[in-house]
Amino acid sequence: MTSHKRKAGDAEDEDEDQLIIAIDFGTTYSGVAYCFANHDDPKPTAIMDWPGSRGISMPKVPTAIKYGSGGDLKWGLEADKTSGAITGIKLLLDPTQRRPTHLFSDSSQRGLDAVGKSAVDVAGDIMRAIYQHALAEISKTIPEEYLEMCSKVFVLTVPAVWSEGAKHATMRAAEIAGIHPVTLIKEPEAAALFATQSMNFALNPGDAFVVCDAGGGTVDLISYEVESIHPRLCVRELVPGTGGMSGSVGLNIRFDEAVQALVGPKQWMKLQGTRALKTAQKQFDQEIK
Repeated sequence: MTSHKRKAGDAEDEDEDQLIIAIDFGTTYSGVAYCFANHDDPKPTAIMDWPGSRGISMPKVPTAIKYGSGGDLKWGLEADKTSGAITGIKLLLDPTQRRPTHLFSDSSQRGLDAVGKSAVDVAGDIMRAIYQHALAEISKTIPEEYLEMCSKVFVLTVPAVWSEGAKHATMRAAEIAGIHPVTLIKEPEAAALFATQSMNFALNPGDAFVVCDAGGGTVDLISYEVESIHPRLCVRELVPGTGGMSGSVGLNIRFDEAVQALVGPKQWMKLQGTRALKTAQKQFDQEIK
């Protein structure tokens, strides 16, 4: 874990109620979970209600944003339904990574050029929108006065292969969003902790396991050894993680190419923007894939 340390003057009273907000900022989808750490039985709760979801519970929303001419913006599901939305911004936070030609980094860069913003600025705007919505949802479950009283700490996930420059860019985006103090955790590490604690794996000290975190933009492989089980699970990396920008976005693009080859270029052009194509793409993305 990489921690953004507090200054001496920012130290909080240990007895103060603490709200931990974890943000999974992904290439294609993002989500939020929170937990009141000082409660007797702290349990993470995921944000399941999002703008544009029409009452359908979902743990994540598209990592998308669209800037309007009047300074307004749409994000998540509401931006994903419109043309001109900027997507895949996370991939631009690490320019050192080789990006396959089929990924949408070029279109993302064109979107940045059109609005005159940097990748860090846009990532910060999306994080801010997600964070502010999460606070609004949390305030529905507890008194607003208590929410304001709680000290807040944040956790952000990053790929295991993220460079130091990309981690720094992620931290700067978080600062733009008003998210502070922040701890960065590697995505496969977070996945390993969740899986081992929620799926009742019979692990013992000395056991080793490999995590494959296959996301929308990146795929990470990392191996861990269990150091202890009680009072809490503690693991360490056996070897440095590896991976690359080989996420499932490429499968979505290959699906479009397969449909185009099946129906022909003329019919493919007619299908653009139709409900039929959008339904097929959504079914492939969320069910078949």
